[in-house]
Amino acid sequence: MAVLTRKNSITGVVYKDDPTVFAWELINEPRNPSDPSGGQLQNWIQEMAEYVKSIDSNHLLEVGLEGYYGNSVPERKQYNPSDTANALGTDFIANSQVAQVDFATIHIYAEHWLPQNSSEEAQQIFVDRWIKSHIEDSKSVIKKPIVIGEFGKSYKMSGYSLEKRNSYFEHVYNAIYASANDGGPCIGGLCWQLMTKGMENIGGGYEVILDESPSTAQIIAQQSHRMIGRK
Repeated sequence: MAVLTRKNSITGVVYKDDPTVFAWELINEPRNPSDPSGGQLQNWIQEMAEYVKSIDSNHLLEVGLEGYYGNSVPERKQYNPSDTANALGTDFIANSQVAQVDFATIHIYAEHWLPQNSSEEAQQIFVDRWIKSHIEDSKSVIKKPIVIGEFGKSYKMSGYSLEKRNSYFEHVYNAIYASANDGGPCIGGLCWQLMTKGMENIGGGYEVILDESPSTAQIIAQQSHRMIGRK
C-alpha cells in the first residue's frame, strides 16, 4: 500500500490526501479458484480493506469485483455466466458487504464469458440480466451504490462494428441512467478503455480513442451531461 503514502512528484501532494483521487481499488478482478468456498478471498478483502482505511479514511474504497455470485446466496449463482464462474472463489454479495468497502462493482464481458457460439441476442439477454440482478442486490441486500467498473466491445471479436459498439454503450448507459434517475444504486459506469493515439499496442481491442471515434465520444459525453443533470 505504498501508493497511499507516496507523494506525487509533480503536485507534491501525498496520494491519500489528494482530492482528485475518487477511490481506491483493492485488486482488479480477484479470483481464487484454489478455494472455491470463497473464504480465503473474503478474509483477504476484510484484512486489506481495514488496512487501507486505517491509512486513508478520506477516499472511497471498492474491491474490483467482476460480479460473480458465490456461496453466501447460492440461488444467485443462476446469474453467473458459467459453472466455471461458480468456482472462482469470489462472492459479489459477501465481498461487497465488508464494512470498509464503500461501493460495489461489476464488469461485463459477455463475449468472453459465454460460449463462443453464443448469439448477440443471447449476449444481450445475459447483459440485461447481469445488470438487473446486481442493481437489485445492491439496493436490497448490500445496501450500497454500485458502479459498472468495466464494459466494452472489442474490435478483435467476430462481427464487430463501430455501430454495434455505439449501440452497446448506449444500452449500458441507459440502464445506468435509469437506475440513477430513479434514485437507484447504480450511479456510474466506466467503459474499457479510453486511450490516446500511440497506445494502440497495449489496448487489446477494447481501446476507445476519442479523436478517432467521434461518434463514441459523443455518446460518452451525452451520458456524462445527463448524469450531471438528472433530477
